[in-house]
This record gives sequence, structure tokens and C-alpha cells, in this order.
Amino acid sequence: MSWLSWLVLAIPGAAAIVSFLVPSRFGRPLTAVAGIAGAAVMIWDAFGNVEPRLDPLSALFLLPVAIVYGAAGVYTAWYVKAESRDDPAGERYRREFLVLTNGFACAEALVPLLSNMAGLWVALETTTILAALLVRLQGTDAALEAAWKYILIASCGLAIGLIGVLVLYAAAAPVLGAHHVPEWSAYLAVAQRLDPDAVRLAFILALIGFGTKMGLAPMHTWLPDAHGAGPTPTSAMLSGVLLSDALYVILRFAGITNAAVGATMSHRLFVIVGLLSLLIGAFFLLRQHDIKRMLAYSSIEHMGVVAIGLAFGAPLAIAGALLHVLNHAASKSLAFFAAGRLVERFGTREIAAIRGGVQALPVSGALFALAGLALAGFPPFGIFRSEIMILAGGFGGGSAWIAGIVAALLAVAFAGLVRWVTVTSTGNAAEPIEVGERTYVPAAAMLVGFVVVLGLGLVVPAPLGTLIARAGQTFERSP
Repeated sequence: MSWLSWLVLAIPGAAAIVSFLVPSRFGRPLTAVAGIAGAAVMIWDAFGNVEPRLDPLSALFLLPVAIVYGAAGVYTAWYVKAESRDDPAGERYRREFLVLTNGFACAEALVPLLSNMAGLWVALETTTILAALLVRLQGTDAALEAAWKYILIASCGLAIGLIGVLVLYAAAAPVLGAHHVPEWSAYLAVAQRLDPDAVRLAFILALIGFGTKMGLAPMHTWLPDAHGAGPTPTSAMLSGVLLSDALYVILRFAGITNAAVGATMSHRLFVIVGLLSLLIGAFFLLRQHDIKRMLAYSSIEHMGVVAIGLAFGAPLAIAGALLHVLNHAASKSLAFFAAGRLVERFGTREIAAIRGGVQALPVSGALFALAGLALAGFPPFGIFRSEIMILAGGFGGGSAWIAGIVAALLAVAFAGLVRWVTVTSTGNAAEPIEVGERTYVPAAAMLVGFVVVLGLGLVVPAPLGTLIARAGQTFERSP
């Protein structure tokens, strides 16, 4: 790694250490500054001309971390104060939350900076531990249950993923030696000399194992509980970043598999998990009563959309899938932050009890409504652009019937999201509900996601378009 990549890790890592040592009144602004500075350095590392440069896939998947950590650092500085009492127990909570949030960001940034297949497993397992500790900080029985459920299911998934790493290592041992370094580039260079059956098995295990962390169905069952019960900044970081980190690892395996045995198998498996995730996410959106669980099922739906884009295999669809990762990170962090403000003001997560969100919180409520429309695929937001790219790639690439099913399921998800956004945002708030923002700090954090998802809907900057194209070429290879 370059010195700039080390700096990417040093900023949240140092913020975590200092937040442990100092009172939270210093740790809160430090976390906000670390989020902004860390995001700036990540963007510089992704697009800068520092040698040795990140490969395109690493650079692209560092961007969701930048988007979400930059916003979450600012939001967390407000959140830990608003959600805790001014007593010794509240101070312990604030310090622990700041330490774990910065540590979680550091672990999430580490994943796309690695291309060592064993190191990727270790980094993802680290995120599992830190995320579980953050989820249980809510202190409720539901949060404790969600944390245990998450760590058990995710760890079982990662155990399967580890077996995939070991199978790939064994397949490469006759070619690279019994004590080789499991570096992705080394595997890619000898891919056509590897045992094809072993490579296929390794990819299947990786898709199941790391797909559990990505929230792909049917391995998704931890996700609604963890996202729903966890603290708001944690939900944003889980949905906006951790899912894309898991996808990054799967794409590393896909690159080796496609180079060794062709892309047909990986495309077929992506179709299966993609359609199943989209089906479950879309229809469960229609029957949700909890505002955060609604957003969690939206994450499952969008991960299915990404998998379908990869399955189509056309360059336009792959570019759309990779762009969708960035759009989802921005819009979902915005949605969770805004939902957190609504929950704090109305004192409930029940959708039926939240009415007149825009009246009660003119800025946060409006941003929640816009985030919901963005997630539903409304133009001119970025998700509309990336979904159109994916569908166009499917219809134009010989997968018209699958693209038709995807379009129908997206219409179902659209109906569910628009319905709940309309219910929570319109009308008048009940009389006891206070009207007004009180503070605009969380709104400033939300604007990061809003600007990104709106901007990517209007135009994809040339450097980003080039990076997406190069990242797609990195793993989509056939012999």
C-alpha cells in the first residue's frame, strides 16, 4: 500500500484511540473532523496519482466508505449526545460508541485496500465483531438479540467463505508452491492453470459465505434485525458500506473464476441470488411496520439489483451495477440518518405512528422523503440512472426475459417505498409533537448523501466513469 492508503487507515484508527483516552466532549468533534478528513483522503487515494496506485476495483470500493464515513462522523457527533444522559453511564456510552464507530470505519476502509485473499477474510471478520458490539449498544433486548443473531449468522457465513479461501489456496499450491502468498494478482496470472473444479467450488463457497455479509437471499436473515435494532449511524455504515465490502470480496473471487473457467457460471449464480434477493426485498417492503426495517429490506432489494447487473455481463449492465453501489451508499445513509431524526422526534419506529414528518422536521423530513424517492428509483436521482443502465444492458444483451422480471419486481419495490414515504411525510403531525429542527448538524451530514445521489443522477463525472469502466474490466474476464 502507498503512504496515502496508510493514511486512510490512520485517520479513523487514531480517532478511535484518542476517543478512548479523552472525554466525549473532545471525542465528538474529533470524530466529525476525522470523518471529513478521512473522506477527503479516501477520495484523493481513489483518484490521485500516487504510486503505487490502487487498482481500479480497490479505488472504486473505497468511495462508499468515503461517502458514508464522511457523513457519519458529523452525524455521530450529534447523535451520541442526543441519545445519552449526562451522567457517568452516559459518558461511558458516548466514549464506547465513538471508539467503536471510528474503529468500524477503519476496518471497513481496510477491506477495499487489500487484495490478499486471506487478509480480506480477516478484515471482514473484524467488521463483524465491531458491528455486533455497536448494535448491542442500544441496550434493548431486541438489540442484544440482533447482535447475537448477526454475529452467529455472519460468522457462519464467513466460515464458509474461509473454506472457499482454503480451496482456492489448495488449487494454486501445485502452480505457485505450497507456501505461496494468496495474492489476487498472482492467482489471476495463473488462473487458466488452476484446477477448474476447485475454482468453481471456491467461488460457490465464497458467494454463499461472503454473500451472507452482503445480505443476499437466502442468507439475509440477520440484516433486518441488525439494521433495525442498531444505532442510526451504525445502520447507515452497515447498509452503505459493509454490504459493498462483502461484494468487493465476491468480485475478487469472480475475477479469478471468470479468468479460469469463463464467466457463465458466475453469471448464472448471480442471477439466482439476485432475483431471489430482489423478490424478497420487494415484497417484504409492502408489509413493513418499522421504518428502519423497511430500509433494511430495501438494502436486500438493492443488493439483488447489483447482483443482477453483474449477471447480465454486458459492459453497460456491469457499469450500472458498480455505479449502483455508490448510489445505494449515498441514498441509504441519507435515508437512515433522516429516519433517525424522525424516530427521535416522534419517539417510535412504527410507521403508523409517524405522520407529518415534513411538518415536524422541515429539513430532515423533506430529506427523508427525497431519500425514499431516490431509493424507489425516481428520476433525476442516481439510482434511476444505474437501474436504467442495468435494465438496458439486460434487454440489449440477450437477457430480455430476466430484465422483464427485474423491471416488474422494481415496480413492486417502487410501490412499497412510495407508499411508506407518503404515509410518514405528508399530513399534519399530532399536536404534542414539537415542530422545528432544533439543530441543523445532522441535516448537514445528510446533505452529503443527497448531493451525491442527486449529482450522480444528473451527470457521472468523467474520472468516475473511467474508474467504473476499468473496475468492470478488472474482474469480468474470460479465458
